[in-house]
Amino acid sequence: MSDPTKDPNLIGQIFNDRSALLAFFGALGGAVRSATLRTTWREGFRVIFVGAATSFAFGELGPKVLEPWIGEMPAGLDGKLGTLCAAAFMTGLIAVTLIERVIDKREAEKDDRDAS
Repeated sequence: MSDPTKDPNLIGQIFNDRSALLAFFGALGGAVRSATLRTTWREGFRVIFVGAATSFAFGELGPKVLEPWIGEMPAGLDGKLGTLCAAAFMTGLIAVTLIERVIDKREAEKDDRDAS
């Protein structure tokens, strides 16, 4: 019988404790945004979900993605769990705003093309 810790299970590698922690902090960032803007419970649920999903998706790339806003990380700090959780929180906090801006920009460009 093989050692279960050595099993190269792809699902287990993707959905591990670190990913769950990043999704949690992303959801927490979305919850803070929702509470700050006093959204409805449905809008709040959407914001929390988007925050968790984007933080989960960015994963360990979170600090690099947020680098234009938070600055360059000191050497050796970008892969630490605390840094990743803070980046996941920031991602959850601003993800919905950035996504909505991209969608609004695309719709405005589409409207401009349709008007021409």
